[in-house]
Amino acid sequence: MTEQPKVTLELSQNEFKKLQRFLEIQEQEEEVQKQKEEKDKNTNFVQLYRDNMPEIRWLMTNHGFASSVLFFILEHMDTRNALACSYEVFIDYFGKSRMTIYRAIKLLQENGFIDVLKMGSSNVYIVNSDLAWTDYNSHKKFAKYDGKILVSKKENKDYQYRSQFDRFKALREREGLK
Repeated sequence: MTEQPKVTLELSQNEFKKLQRFLEIQEQEEEVQKQKEEKDKNTNFVQLYRDNMPEIRWLMTNHGFASSVLFFILEHMDTRNALACSYEVFIDYFGKSRMTIYRAIKLLQENGFIDVLKMGSSNVYIVNSDLAWTDYNSHKKFAKYDGKILVSKKENKDYQYRSQFDRFKALREREGLK
């Protein structure tokens, strides 16, 4: 880093107070601007494109449960239109059978509302970015990355009762770690 030349100023006490006040006002204005920009970011939204409203209307009119599944995915997807979860999450939430969930997801996939990628025993549901989006348009090329993960209580019954500390403690005792 190159050293900047120093400048020495002689100010009267009144001029010094004015300079201090000017700097305080400038800091306050910068903070107000930051708060305004943060407020204007418009987070926690899903935008639907008008071009595909007929398809959404068709889905809602003819396949109510599939539209509920789609809106569940829309509600929980991340800013890249992806949601990773198992069928158990849908079964728990909707109280429907695995076959009913399967048919709804298959209908959504076959009609272009979503794509489904396998992830072990779970799936990653990717909403068609021409249907809905939750981020800048310039980020659409990244739509198939990053995912919010939902887990079912039924699949992870012991999770709420387990403690990482207890497991570390057991490991230490079992292996004689200090």
